[in-house]
Parts: sequence; C-alpha cells; structure tokens
Amino acid sequence: MEITAFVEPLVIFLILIVNAIVGIWQESNAEKALEALKEIQSEHAAVVRDGKKISSLPAKELVPGDIVELRVGDKVPADMRVVSLVSSTLRVEQGSLTGESEAVSKTVKPVAEHTDIQGKKCMVFAGTTVVNGNCMCLVTGTGMNTEIGKVHSQIHEAAQHEEDTPLKKKLNELLGEVQ
Repeated sequence: MEITAFVEPLVIFLILIVNAIVGIWQESNAEKALEALKEIQSEHAAVVRDGKKISSLPAKELVPGDIVELRVGDKVPADMRVVSLVSSTLRVEQGSLTGESEAVSKTVKPVAEHTDIQGKKCMVFAGTTVVNGNCMCLVTGTGMNTEIGKVHSQIHEAAQHEEDTPLKKKLNELLGEVQ
C-alpha cells in the first residue's frame, strides 16, 4: 500500500477539523454579541401608569403607553417618544445602537414615520443613555419590539442560519466523489 493512499483521507480529515473549529469560533462570537446586547438593557424605570407614579418599576414590566421619566445618567429602558422636556435640552448617547460618536440632541417635534434611526430626533431608544437633560417619554416598543431588539433578532437569526461556505461545498463534492 502506497503512502499516497493515506494523503487524501488525511487532508479531508484536517479540513473537517479546521471547519469545525471555525464553526465553533463563529458561534462563540455570536453568543458574546448577544450577551453584550443583553447587558445594555436598563433594569428599572420611573413610570406614570394609570395616573399613578411608580418610582422604580422593573424595565421588563414596561408596556407601550406607559409614561417614563428620564434623567441624566439613566439608561433608556424601551423605545420611547419624547413627549415633553423637563429641562431646556435633552442629549442622548446612542452610539451603542447607531455608532454615532457624539451625543444626539432630542426634541418633541415629530418626524416622518419612515425616517432612519439617526433622524428620529423625537425618539429615544432602548439601551442608550441620557447624558444631558430630563424628559417625559411615551413607551412605543419594548423587548424584541425595539430597535436594539431587532438587532438582537438579526444576530440570532444570522447565527442560526448557516449557509454552506465555498469550502464546505468543495468538501461535500470531494466526499461525494470518494464515496
């Protein structure tokens, strides 16, 4: 038996091992990204619900229609529309969502419905942080129905939807020929 008889199976075996390592690495990165997104979320909020003020409601209990008071340093617990400014200005750090390097000024003036995230000056988004000012906001989306929830879903979907890479396609062809 010649040594070349072992070369092809050995190469296939090594390629399969490399492929498995790459797959595990990609899955690990996707899981880390999902965990990082979970850490962005706020834990509590000052809420006015049915005319009653609740000073510390768990953020996961917020529902669309709740009125939330945001102050400097607060993490925004849900996607919300700014309904009134308590201070003269409101600035929000939303780089975790949009990649913007500077805090963005917010206002109560409505914008067109299909405006991109950066153009929604009357909205604050879950996972962002108030860096200047106080305001009252109306909850419009919670959980997976927020902009950060959509990002979370897309990352999760991308991790689940594994398309064959060119390497995998060639391996499958090669394995088909060997069998």
